[in-house]
Amino acid sequence: METKGSFAPATVEEARDRYAEAGEAARVVVRETAKAMGFDGEEYDERVTGEVIETARDALFASLLTVHVADRETFETWLDERPFTEGDVTVLGSEHVDNVVWHAAPFADAVVAATFQNEPDAAAGTLRRNAFGRIYRDEL
Repeated sequence: METKGSFAPATVEEARDRYAEAGEAARVVVRETAKAMGFDGEEYDERVTGEVIETARDALFASLLTVHVADRETFETWLDERPFTEGDVTVLGSEHVDNVVWHAAPFADAVVAATFQNEPDAAAGTLRRNAFGRIYRDEL
């Protein structure tokens, strides 16, 4: 099993703290990106809305979530041995492929997984966006 990512919040409070930290980083990234695209002050004010910054924060937060990558058998074993209760497990994708990437959120008693055959990074991206939407969005 391979683990990728920077954080897996253990509590809602930790998730909220990380999300708040991502807000400032998102503002900086959007500002610098707009500058690189040649936006002048007027265009920046017109095009860079609160919604743009919020979208950047959501994407930044999600992209840093810890995910585990392994074959299906390892995932199934992990599910059987996980340290929290038998909560919500959502598996996206086909049951006919060999590999799984997953994110666990014990505070929500939830696991979100995505199956893949050959593209673990693409699967991880899909998974992180789904984990954010299914687990974190309402909490944050």
